[in-house]
Amino acid sequence: MFDKLKSLFKNLTTGRILLIGFGVLVLIFLIFSGSVVENVDNSEIVIIQSAFSGKVSVYTTPGPVAQNFGTATHYKKSNQFWFSNKSDENNKNNEREKQTEDNSIKIRFNDGGHGNISGSVRWYMPQDEKAILKLHTDFGSQMAIEQQLIRQVVTKAVYMTGPLMSSKESSAEKRNDLLSYIEDQSINGVYRTKQEDIKVHDDLMNTDKTVTVVKIVEKANQPLRQELSAIKQYNISLQGLAINSIEYDEEVEKQIKVQQQAYMQVQTAIANSKKAEQDAITTELQGKAAAAKAKWEQEVIKAQAITQAQQQKEVAELDAQTAILAAQKVKTDADAQSYANSKLVSAGLTPQERAQFEKETKIGVAEALSKIVLPSTYMAGGNNKEASLLESILGVKLLEKEKSK
Repeated sequence: MFDKLKSLFKNLTTGRILLIGFGVLVLIFLIFSGSVVENVDNSEIVIIQSAFSGKVSVYTTPGPVAQNFGTATHYKKSNQFWFSNKSDENNKNNEREKQTEDNSIKIRFNDGGHGNISGSVRWYMPQDEKAILKLHTDFGSQMAIEQQLIRQVVTKAVYMTGPLMSSKESSAEKRNDLLSYIEDQSINGVYRTKQEDIKVHDDLMNTDKTVTVVKIVEKANQPLRQELSAIKQYNISLQGLAINSIEYDEEVEKQIKVQQQAYMQVQTAIANSKKAEQDAITTELQGKAAAAKAKWEQEVIKAQAITQAQQQKEVAELDAQTAILAAQKVKTDADAQSYANSKLVSAGLTPQERAQFEKETKIGVAEALSKIVLPSTYMAGGNNKEASLLESILGVKLLEKEKSK
């Protein structure tokens, strides 16, 4: 056998030996080509451990690097971590793949209710090489970082947020607090808490009751922490935590619906009560306004009547004054005529002439008085002379009527 191999090698030429050696090298290169050069993508951090010295190197700049048959581990500089029960929300690199398991995080509230929170958060690898190497040493892969670090931190934050509110509060008035508490505790560490007994008003029963609540311990308006978050210990950044759904247990869902219905009924009753109270106030004000309006309408009528009576009084007084002046004029004219006649008589008139003058004088006075228009309303004052004058005028009028008969 040995002789045959010896004869075979004698028949090989130097060229053939070189060709065979080159082929072996090519074969070795093809087998280990993936361990010779490694490409660093722009969105990745690559850690290579040398196969000969065991040295670990970190590469963050895009481009090819010498692997030298070492072990290369790729990390995304940034990635979205999902804790969801939806098939289209997953943590796999291939976006076409769909998850089948439920990755949502369970939460327990202070009223004993449970729920499953689904959402996501964006996380970022640290920038300094020392922190990157620490992550690589402790976890060894991106999947391990997400499942053993990111998920555990978020789960702890969710767990510690539950006692801070009830199931109903998480679905309504404290829904925003639920998100902010989870995000803050994930990034900065879980809160230090304490229990307190407080009195609250039960709108449904319309009574006060004492309940035990969990409160955050604060100092200078800042929450105190039980410990520093592991996220900060590894210099990882979390941003944009989002909750897209909370699925409560069936009993909790029923309880929340009943509480919401009862609360709405109470609010409706309160609103109706306030409306009735407001209606009563409005009716009272409207009644007062109507009464005031009627009163002032009567005041207007009264004022108009007083004004009209005052005007009538003033007109009557003016007519009376006019009549007095006219009577005075008639009397003056009559006195003048009488004086003239008396002078004529004293001058030596005969008794017949005197009688004729007296007759004509009286006829003239009567004619003058007959032309006087007396006022329809007569208001006598305290002046006796004016009253006597008017009486004389009235007497003349009566004489004229007797004469005409």
